[in-house]
Amino acid sequence: MVDSHSWQGKNLKVEVLCSVAGIAQHIWISNEKGSLLIDAGDGILGDLLSNELDLDTLKGVIFTHGHFDHMGGLHSLLGYLRMIDRKELLPIFAPEKCIEVFSIVENFKKCYSETIPFKISCKEVESFKVFQIAEMSIQSYPVVHSGSIEGSGILDPIPALGYKISYEGESIAISGDTGYSSDLKELVRGVDLAIIEATYRKSNQVSKEYLEKVHLSEDLAREIGKLAKDFILVHRGKCN
Repeated sequence: MVDSHSWQGKNLKVEVLCSVAGIAQHIWISNEKGSLLIDAGDGILGDLLSNELDLDTLKGVIFTHGHFDHMGGLHSLLGYLRMIDRKELLPIFAPEKCIEVFSIVENFKKCYSETIPFKISCKEVESFKVFQIAEMSIQSYPVVHSGSIEGSGILDPIPALGYKISYEGESIAISGDTGYSSDLKELVRGVDLAIIEATYRKSNQVSKEYLEKVHLSEDLAREIGKLAKDFILVHRGKCN
């Protein structure tokens, strides 16, 4: 298990900028061709700038799902890119029918239709879809994730995906928010690095239904992480 929240392979670099259950998550992955951003939670701009990441290298943004802690900073990110006069196309990928992400993009375009200096393309991603960003091959995997409201129980499942990112013989798996499933195991199996959510402390403190439909526990995340060559646990309750 990687103790820090950055990882450097031979060809890929990972920086978990923040991953806080119910607050924010954003992960930066880069190679010599460019960078991609996985999720854009609240505070994304501060984390990008404080880490001195080069936004000129940003080739695309990918969302695991539409809950606020994973996409709440999208409007700010788009606004900042507009302010600094970005020229390059920005592709945005999100699960099919992820209305939270796509509605923010459409509203941004509506607000600034005449003054956005770059094009934005929104692309719905189906399960097991393969696409590319910065010559990284990205394959989507179905995961199971439902929201919950304190005192109101588990809500209906929402569109949610994990992703396997491959480049020059290296691979990284990102679980997104997910319950325990066989598809999750296949996503993680054999990759060089798995980034796995671990929201709950222990399985015996949470019902089986929550573990299957909402989030993983730390012990289950570690079990899944051992299917990879190395792993990082995220989404554990404080900024990393």
